Amino acid sequence: MWRIVPTAPTTLLLLEATESSYQLPDKGMLGPQAIFDPAMLDTPRLDDAFRAQQGEHETKVLVKRRGRLAAITYPFNPLDAVGWHGDLCAVRINWRDIRPLMSHRYHLPPSAHTTFVAKNFVVCTFCPRPIESDPGALKVPFFHNNDDYDEILFYHRGEFFSRDNIHPGMMTVHPCGFTHGPHPKAFATGAKGARTETDEVAVMIDTRYPVEMAKLPDGVEFTGYVDSWKKKPEAVAG
Repeated sequence: MWRIVPTAPTTLLLLEATESSYQLPDKGMLGPQAIFDPAMLDTPRLDDAFRAQQGEHETKVLVKRRGRLAAITYPFNPLDAVGWHGDLCAVRINWRDIRPLMSHRYHLPPSAHTTFVAKNFVVCTFCPRPIESDPGALKVPFFHNNDDYDEILFYHRGEFFSRDNIHPGMMTVHPCGFTHGPHPKAFATGAKGARTETDEVAVMIDTRYPVEMAKLPDGVEFTGYVDSWKKKPEAVAG
């Protein structure tokens, strides 16, 4: 059981690992401390604020199963733990505690930045890092299309170096089979080597099953995004 008690208006993106659970990626020869040390995973604290919520007051708990919600009403607050043993608990990681992998000659694929894995999706976190410095290195992502996954990107802050006119709070969806890559302006900037490091924080979710889009309110979707890879014609002096 868990709940979130924000202290200010908060917008959240909720990803449910249905029929699965969140796990850490296999870091192989990089070692268990690669990308982020598991010791940096923050867990709930049984502090005064936690104990203050306990009491004999009616509390409703929502349980989700098979896509449906059921309500269980207790005559007390069931969040009355006095301690726990094991590793089944809510955790969080701050992007500032992530140490991204880097190479001065080889542009690492997004999978190198995997933060969490589940049965049907992976979560990657892109943080500020030095850009490849070797003259022959690829400094921007290569053009590609995903044959196995739909790709969702959430832009949190900074300037995403492979995108143009993308701002914090925006999200993009690249369906399976949709060829995409750096925008023309980003490609030109990367080719010139004008920047030495990225200034971005973004989260990517690759889903094995197709993403079903709900009906969006008017003005939310940028319908011109599909044409954003077209190079704008040069201005002609009259």
